[in-house]
Amino acid sequence: MHSSVTFQIGCDIGGTFTDVAALSSTGLSYADKADTTHDDLAAGLLAALENLANRIGMPLPEVLGATTRFVNGTTVVTNSVAELRGATVGLITTQGFGDNLLIARSARNAHRDHHKQLSIPQIVAREHVVEVTERVDRKGRVIVALSEAEARRAIGTLVGAGVDSIAVSLLWSFANPAHEELLASIVEAEYPELFLSVSSRLHPVIREYERTMTTVLNSFTGIRVAEYTSRIEHELAARGLRVPVAFMQGFGGTLSAAEARQRPITLIDSGPAGGVMGARALATRLGLSDIVTADMGGTSFDVSVVRDATPQVTRRVMLGERFLTALSKIDVMPIGTGGGSIAWLDARGVPQVGPRSAGAEPGPICYGKGGTRPTVTDASAVLGLLDSKSFLDGRRALDVDGAREALAREIGEPLGIDAVRAAADVHRMVIADMGNAVRAVTVERGHDPRRFAMVAFGGALGLFAADIARAVGIGKVVIPADAAVFSARGLLASDDVRTRARSAMWQGGDAGAVVRALRELDDELVAALRAAGYPDDRIEVRWEGEFKFAGQQWELRLPIPRRDDLGEADLAAIQAGFPTRYEEEYGTGTAWVGSPVVLMSVRVTATGRLETIETVPAEPETGIQVTPIGRRRIHRPTGQEVDVHDALRLPTGARVSGPALIEHPLTTIQLPAGWDLRVDGWRNYLLTDTQPTTTGESAA
Repeated sequence: MHSSVTFQIGCDIGGTFTDVAALSSTGLSYADKADTTHDDLAAGLLAALENLANRIGMPLPEVLGATTRFVNGTTVVTNSVAELRGATVGLITTQGFGDNLLIARSARNAHRDHHKQLSIPQIVAREHVVEVTERVDRKGRVIVALSEAEARRAIGTLVGAGVDSIAVSLLWSFANPAHEELLASIVEAEYPELFLSVSSRLHPVIREYERTMTTVLNSFTGIRVAEYTSRIEHELAARGLRVPVAFMQGFGGTLSAAEARQRPITLIDSGPAGGVMGARALATRLGLSDIVTADMGGTSFDVSVVRDATPQVTRRVMLGERFLTALSKIDVMPIGTGGGSIAWLDARGVPQVGPRSAGAEPGPICYGKGGTRPTVTDASAVLGLLDSKSFLDGRRALDVDGAREALAREIGEPLGIDAVRAAADVHRMVIADMGNAVRAVTVERGHDPRRFAMVAFGGALGLFAADIARAVGIGKVVIPADAAVFSARGLLASDDVRTRARSAMWQGGDAGAVVRALRELDDELVAALRAAGYPDDRIEVRWEGEFKFAGQQWELRLPIPRRDDLGEADLAAIQAGFPTRYEEEYGTGTAWVGSPVVLMSVRVTATGRLETIETVPAEPETGIQVTPIGRRRIHRPTGQEVDVHDALRLPTGARVSGPALIEHPLTTIQLPAGWDLRVDGWRNYLLTDTQPTTTGESAA
């Protein structure tokens, strides 16, 4: 390959596989993967990169030396919160508010079943919560000053208790951060080895509990993120990478490693966010504005909605149905149904799938790595949907006999059925669970799924996508050319993004405080992007406000004009139009007619637009004769012989009618009867249901 060729590389470290994708300056794309190594995430990343370099045909140091952008999405923060494995955190808070995390918001989660309203795990031990004598009122006036001696007492108590991370969250500190800054200055000067999170720096917005929880989680995950990002940077630099590593954030957009170490909690769900951003970019290229994104990997199935080419964003995110935070992130609904999800029988003898997963170690039984519990991938192998000669490009032989024996033992024998029937029941359960997840983000939120296309990706989803779509009434499915590593590829579709919010309450009258808050945040974020090397003509800034009817709990985010002469009249115009905008979002008649409209906070988002590499589509071939490479017996919905096609041999413009299997080195597409598949110029697979139904017969 010519020495002037450059690359952009995206890497998504998932629960089972570490995926990598590369775009070359010549418009070519490459992809590969390796097992995720949970004890040392860098090892799995380097193994995946070696596989990628082999596909490119260059030594890894040459590939990394020619790389102009490297983006990483990771589950390190998500896993830290889910597994409750993190730093020993000490919390400093205002006198009388030490039980804030224990009290929470009364109801502990979204369940209506009171038996499930259990106390949330305490990630800060009660003896590590120290209260200080201080008080600031809601207007920022100091009522009781915090003395330096009191600040040193609190910090010394926590240091003596052996904490390795400190979170500072005082009452009304977003209105006046002086007391938090006093505490921070002492920690930074005298205990620089401690990780420190300060609420007025991280999220200076009203709502004490959410702000405190976000600050605590930032400290809880900070040390692991610091170790992880530093290790990744070191290992890649040692092998020739000369550009900074960028890290994906959960709300879309990347930031630097140094910024990730300061605000690690923003990396939550960064891998799924990369998939959604990539799906949006692909859909836009294909002329689709309303899509359901679906990602099935080794441990989960993640589904989201993009409307009018805009990803949906969740605010005040509940992490793991336990921790209510002040975070915003792309609205991705996960369920524990992935290729490695374990199949089991409940107390009624009904087959269930997940949420437990075999992960990368030991993995599904058919991987031959010591697994003993049957998984979704094992069921697919027993049904004949997977073949050792094509699975992972032939690099992993599948132990189908082992998978068959386990399904018979764990599922079949208790139900009085054979292994194939047991596998079919697992397959049907998976489709039902994933179909319900799609309904949850469409029908249950007022969207008609029949108006959407599905962008389906992840190494496992090609086997299920068409059946899921038909079950919910979606008639068009797009399976990307690099579906198995699409979240990694999607990372390269994301720009650099910085976003900050600040409380700025306003109901009418002088808007000076609101304008000052917007301009200060604007200056801060633009300066950060300039420091990262972005010229002004590649920086875009958006101003927004969180408005609500007085008395409501949740706000609606609306744009605010970014103007030098922004004033009271502009905010009053938004205020006057709020009921109409509210009903556009929630339906006619939902506005609180006559209720005052209040601005609670402002947000500024600055985006550094990156130079992207566009792959060039090939012209469709004419007179195409599609020839299968063989036939194979599969057992869904019943035993039948189907054509098998090599995905890489299908030319641009090729069409295949189901039932059929299309085998790619990194994934397999199962095309049921009544579905047609076409290969487009970018080698995406466009599936169309020629006999749509919403009754789900194909899942039988």
